[in-house]
Amino acid sequence: MNTPSAEFQLRFLDYLQRIFDEGEFTATYKFALLMALADLSVERGDDSDTELTLTSQEIARKFIGYYDRQARPFPATGGGDEPIVLHQNTGKQARIVNIVREAQAEYVFKVKRAGMRLRSDNRLVADVARTVRDQPLWRLQVLGRDADGFFYPNIGTGHEITLRPGVAYCFRRFHGFVHGLAQNRWVAFIRERRQNLDVLGETVDLGAFLFGSDRADLSAYRTMLVDIQSKCCFYCNEDLKTSEVDHFIPWSRYGTDLGHNFVLACRRCNHDKRDMLADVRHLEHWVRRNEDHGAAMNGYFEEQQLVHDLPGSVMITKWSYQQAENVGAHVWRRGSDTAGLRGSWRRFI
Repeated sequence: MNTPSAEFQLRFLDYLQRIFDEGEFTATYKFALLMALADLSVERGDDSDTELTLTSQEIARKFIGYYDRQARPFPATGGGDEPIVLHQNTGKQARIVNIVREAQAEYVFKVKRAGMRLRSDNRLVADVARTVRDQPLWRLQVLGRDADGFFYPNIGTGHEITLRPGVAYCFRRFHGFVHGLAQNRWVAFIRERRQNLDVLGETVDLGAFLFGSDRADLSAYRTMLVDIQSKCCFYCNEDLKTSEVDHFIPWSRYGTDLGHNFVLACRRCNHDKRDMLADVRHLEHWVRRNEDHGAAMNGYFEEQQLVHDLPGSVMITKWSYQQAENVGAHVWRRGSDTAGLRGSWRRFI
């Protein structure tokens, strides 16, 4: 399996930096597009230098996931009286924010949680996809008079793009770096909008609001997890006296709340594991859990309107362990015990 050369990977990083330094940002869409390309490269690509074709609908679903959280009112902390939906454009409010907000208002009366329904609403996806095609998709790579299209051919029209050989690999390898840069610039862009000044305080953690995991929503998974884990900690198998819903693949490594990624852990194990990947034996347990209880879990997720995607969760998990192996990372076993990741992880996923 061929992989891009070190020289190509440096060119990728140089081009990414050029986008942030030389690109024109009139809305937050380009930040969202870079994050979507990185996420979809993880979920759809592999560790080779092959091309990867992505549709505007796939990108739109990612946009809806990002803006679902951001289209909700931000609680006033800087002296303003009322919460507001944060402004995300240099002119009037970004269109995607408005249409996601309208869809949220429609679904809140119909279902318990709107998130899953939004991403499966074909009309909303089509509407967002049109805006993606009209604005960031063919403008991301316009740098001054240069529009050569290092990431994908910048043909200016169409419903899909094809990442050039090696680009998806680089988005996978530098996923955390791409997300970090995009989110930092996104936060700065929103802070600079005069429409947001009254509601934003000096010390508020805006990044946590825009991109964090809503811990309150995780409680919805607890009932199911208690049942399928027989009231035992996923990691140490001891009776649960205190329990916390844990991201098996830590949020810090891949920020998404997908149902199959959650386990129920005792407070001690959750604290000890922190943001590390779990040892191979825990990975095997996670895979077996999803195989043995997959039908029941899917039924619960559908009933409770919780976002889930088992194939996507598997791809994210496989990518996470491959990245850890590539850099010689340690994984968490139990308590303060860590060890190098063993290659046997491949047998299970």
